[in-house]
Amino acid sequence: TALEDSERIFTELIRSIVRSHSELIQLIRDQEKAAVSQAQGRLERLEQEINDLKRRDTELEQLLHTQDHIQFLQ
Repeated sequence: TALEDSERIFTELIRSIVRSHSELIQLIRDQEKAAVSQAQGRLERLEQEINDLKRRDTELEQLLHTQDHIQFLQ
């Protein structure tokens, strides 16, 4: 009957919408994980760069003091 056909069509439509919704949620979660992973990688590289710059700063400070002492002794 027309009522049964309509009911079947709406049921299929609802299932399709639910399936699409689930797929979209999974896609968003996957993209979020990828973005978080990428951000963590960038953060680690920046932290390493900061540590390298601090180390170089310390080395330059030591060199500066060493040169001051050498000039003082001359």
